[in-house]
Amino acid sequence: MGKLQGQSSFFVPGPPAVPGEAHEPIVRFLLKELQGKTVLDIGGGQGAYALELRKAGYHPVVIDVDEKALSVATKNGLETCAVHFGDNFGEKVADSVVLIEVLEHVDDPFHFLQLAIAAAKKRVIFTLPCTENFSELFAVGLSYAHIAVSDHLHHFSTKELEALLEKLSLTYRLEKGDFIFPHASLSSMVTSMRWPCLGFLCLLPLRVLNRIGGVRKTIPSRFYGVIEVT
Repeated sequence: MGKLQGQSSFFVPGPPAVPGEAHEPIVRFLLKELQGKTVLDIGGGQGAYALELRKAGYHPVVIDVDEKALSVATKNGLETCAVHFGDNFGEKVADSVVLIEVLEHVDDPFHFLQLAIAAAKKRVIFTLPCTENFSELFAVGLSYAHIAVSDHLHHFSTKELEALLEKLSLTYRLEKGDFIFPHASLSSMVTSMRWPCLGFLCLLPLRVLNRIGGVRKTIPSRFYGVIEVT
């Protein structure tokens, strides 16, 4: 979809990840892909993911423009560094650099990736919202929640994100995950019934099938990516 920013009252700023509430699939992805022990968490805010990495034995440093958020990370014992928009992050300062839900917030994602790559010794690991099947969702009266986030400046399809990554001329891997419940429109209808418990029971068999992998998942809501620096 490219660049899109909502201006009406329908659009609201996205809440930061709160310590203790890190998204588990993202944590698993980071622990699987990190190389080395030092980690630069760019845009890490309050340190929700840095805290999880520290528990796993890594040495994270949280970088952000939001000094209020960084104060929370500092109070939790994390090493932090305040920066301003446009600042460099240094050269080869950490084994791995992570960008968790960051690229959609910056004016120039390509330039930002270049700065992140310069700061990494081994690899850059990132996640960001996926807008792959917007038209399919819209056709049934649904949309991605991140479409209505006012501080998301960019929305990426696979084609758009791959075009961005190809410009870097580096090896990368890209996968999609956090699949939306495939019958979300049915779920919305049932949960709006007069008796919510009845609606829950109606959807229970479908939810069980979905949990055990019996329902085909086709609509991802997040990209997971790795860029090899060395």
